[in-house]
Amino acid sequence: MKNWKVILVLIMFAILLSSVVPAGATDILTRKLDAIYRDIRIFIDGEEIIPTDVNGKIVEPFIIDGTTYVPLRAIGEAFGKHVEWVGENSTILINSQRETWDKPEHQDAPPAPSKKVTVSTPQELANAIAPDTCITLNAGVYDLSIIAKTENQYVQAGNVAAALIVSDVEGLTLQAASGAKVEVVSPDRFSEVIMFTLCNGIKISGIEAGHTVTGEYECDAGVVLFDESANINVEDCLLYGSGAVGISLRSCVSAQIDNTTVTDCSLRAVDIWLSNDITFNDCKFIKNRAYGSVIWGSYSSVAFFDCEISGNRSLLWSAVEFNDDVLFERCKFKDNALLEGAEPVFKGQGIRLRDCEIEKAGFSGYWESGVIDSGGNKLK
Repeated sequence: MKNWKVILVLIMFAILLSSVVPAGATDILTRKLDAIYRDIRIFIDGEEIIPTDVNGKIVEPFIIDGTTYVPLRAIGEAFGKHVEWVGENSTILINSQRETWDKPEHQDAPPAPSKKVTVSTPQELANAIAPDTCITLNAGVYDLSIIAKTENQYVQAGNVAAALIVSDVEGLTLQAASGAKVEVVSPDRFSEVIMFTLCNGIKISGIEAGHTVTGEYECDAGVVLFDESANINVEDCLLYGSGAVGISLRSCVSAQIDNTTVTDCSLRAVDIWLSNDITFNDCKFIKNRAYGSVIWGSYSSVAFFDCEISGNRSLLWSAVEFNDDVLFERCKFKDNALLEGAEPVFKGQGIRLRDCEIEKAGFSGYWESGVIDSGGNKLK
């Protein structure tokens, strides 16, 4: 009888302990287990593998209560999977092995431009582009298609790739005059409006840019393209038009885009490939007719802070498709619509979400398994 009383007291004590656990908490419980080590060997398709941890230390399989336990990372990677432990929410991610690429490395930024020039026409703009130069554009519409042949070694005009190509320039600023409305445009639907290649220290401030073509899916080229360039700053700009992509970064390093709106693009708002240290702050990607994803990236390291992705239509895939390393923090995703409604809002790997507001109306779900919920997200 005394034994039953002891058992009853222990049961009541256990219930009491369980009742004081904070609601919604995931308890970290510990208990002692007897593990049996028997020099267990692992063979996959006849080939022996030696399991190790992330530091290369051998991890030996063991047996507990008749069940054999093996290191998950070693087995997953042996089958060509990428295994990742997310300590923030105690989650194990197992995905297809990601291909690795060498991202561009940091480059020192040139000093602020010392030469100052003011222009009022497209031709004057093309002629003034040079290293170590700050160009102020007076109010007006700068149609790049009317630029005549120029002897400027840093500029190509009317090229099939872009209406204006700027090459091999260090320390160049293009800025709108104070209080002026400046539009840089091109009617050519098959060329970028402006392209920067092999440049370092490019700043664009207060300028509107886009294609003058109107109508759905009328253009087959983007607005602004940065190629193999570094230390880029785009601020207080509006990129618009039927252009395929609003802003593209290819093989770039250290770019900061602030308070800029990308709208009315026919493929996607942002396209990033093989780029490193890219940051978007307080930007809006709104009302695009994106026949794809609004934001797309691959083999790149990117962060979005306090950005809005809303009112985008005709999305064929997800709102965001990314493969590598991207963070969205304090961003809003709302009123976006899929063309057929079969994809999640976020698709890919290496996508981290923190303190975001996410609306999935019209999508099949919020995200795929490769997306990391870093906490504080509000799902609607």
